[in-house]
Amino acid sequence: METQTTQDYFRSVSSESSAYMMVPANNRRDAPSKLCVAMVVIVVVVLQIASTTGLFVYLNMSISQVKSQGVTEELRCLGLLNALDKDQDIPPHLVPLFGEPCIKLAEGIKAYISKVTENLISKHTFQEARAQPRTKHVTAVTQRPSAHLTLRDSSLQVFLTPQADLHQSCRHPLRSWGNQSFGAHLHNMSVSNGRLRVPQDGRYYLYAQVYFRSPWAGEGGQGGAGRELVQCVYKKTSYARPIQLLKGVGTRCWAPDAEYALHSVYQGGLFQLRAGDELFVSVSSPSIVHADDSSSYFGAFRLDL
Repeated sequence: METQTTQDYFRSVSSESSAYMMVPANNRRDAPSKLCVAMVVIVVVVLQIASTTGLFVYLNMSISQVKSQGVTEELRCLGLLNALDKDQDIPPHLVPLFGEPCIKLAEGIKAYISKVTENLISKHTFQEARAQPRTKHVTAVTQRPSAHLTLRDSSLQVFLTPQADLHQSCRHPLRSWGNQSFGAHLHNMSVSNGRLRVPQDGRYYLYAQVYFRSPWAGEGGQGGAGRELVQCVYKKTSYARPIQLLKGVGTRCWAPDAEYALHSVYQGGLFQLRAGDELFVSVSSPSIVHADDSSSYFGAFRLDL
């Protein structure tokens, strides 16, 4: 009985020992498999890093090579273009030598230079305009020659001798023009003995109006009804005889019972004048010329300054 018990004890101990010894064996079999997996992962990561790095280096080298080739080609093109004048177009027979990329580069450079030049000129012009005093434009305008004269006293004209070198219908120059009345002026021009002097070459508008007024005395009487009413504007130059520029004739249509014979003659025109020319007005009947600021006047002004 004891022998059997002892055998059962040893059998039990042996089974437990076998079971105990089985655990380390399984652990030893699992360890190599985990190590292999880790090594594979590491190798894959290293390969990915190496391939990425290699690809990056290859791309950088390719880009650098392309850039270097592009810069070299651009420098060659610029060297060829520099051999030509800056404003000269590429001759047709040299177009194949330059090539289409070089032609496009040249056109782009010319367009950019033209644009930059225009911007610089516009900016410089604008700065100069702002730097100039504001009174410059006003001064240019106020320097325009002009005159508006009114007849001061017509009674002095009666005793003057007719001027023989004028047309027979208006040989009596009016000499008492002045700029003292309201609205009259004389700017950058001068008047002497009834003659308005032109200071500058240019186109001038001339105008004149004379008011004829006389008591009615019937046809053939002492009034103005039976007289010619003629007004002329002359230009005196270096020639011996004055040149007639304008001539106006009055039409007499007064009523028989009118108290006064009244008529005004107006005329105006644009003429090319030279510096030193002298303008004056002459009439046919100085005795009936009425001096009035608003009805007998004479003037000129330059248009193309």
